[in-house]
Amino acid sequence: MKGLITKDFINISKSFWVIGVLVIFYGAISFVSDSPSSFSGLFTLIIAMYMLSTYSLDEMAKWDIYALTMPLTRDKLVQGKYLMMLILSFMGFLLNMVVLLTLNILTKSESLFDGIEIAVVGAVLVIVFYSIVIPFITNLGIVKARLYFIIIYMVPFMAGSFISKRIKASNTNPPDGLITFIEVVIKNAYIIVPLIMIAALGISYFISIRIYRKKEF
Repeated sequence: MKGLITKDFINISKSFWVIGVLVIFYGAISFVSDSPSSFSGLFTLIIAMYMLSTYSLDEMAKWDIYALTMPLTRDKLVQGKYLMMLILSFMGFLLNMVVLLTLNILTKSESLFDGIEIAVVGAVLVIVFYSIVIPFITNLGIVKARLYFIIIYMVPFMAGSFISKRIKASNTNPPDGLITFIEVVIKNAYIIVPLIMIAALGISYFISIRIYRKKEF
């Protein structure tokens, strides 16, 4: 497992300089605009996107065919990708927190942890997103799966926009039951969110394992 993670880090390490440039660029903008929280969650998303690069590089090098000639089980290869995804998500969140705390100190923000909730939401969304797309990548490959990425992004966005416009157009208030439900979810988010992530990861991993065991190269 350690070798699989190391392989992926070596493959993407050559482009890590981009992160440094973005940290300086967005950090400067946040400092000048006196709004550190504007970019909360940004670096979590940027680093997490390197996960797609690991799949692209593996596909170009025909890694799976080579890996299966070694004493590696198919389950281990899938586990390696999920572990890599979690590591990158954590690294992005950690970098995001360091940048955010530093900027809050430099700009003398009212709260040292201003924007932390956005950073947490960003990390959660990344993990849930990859929980959805990894089975598609496992089944179709990174190139063919890109179309599904667009659908996964666009459908919730378009549905949310449509519902929001309809509510505003009708000038009606949401049902009391819905408001109560949302309030309960927000109040118990520290319990509900981890459960959703664990469930999403578990289901995703189970599906990916089943797909990869039957996949032919």
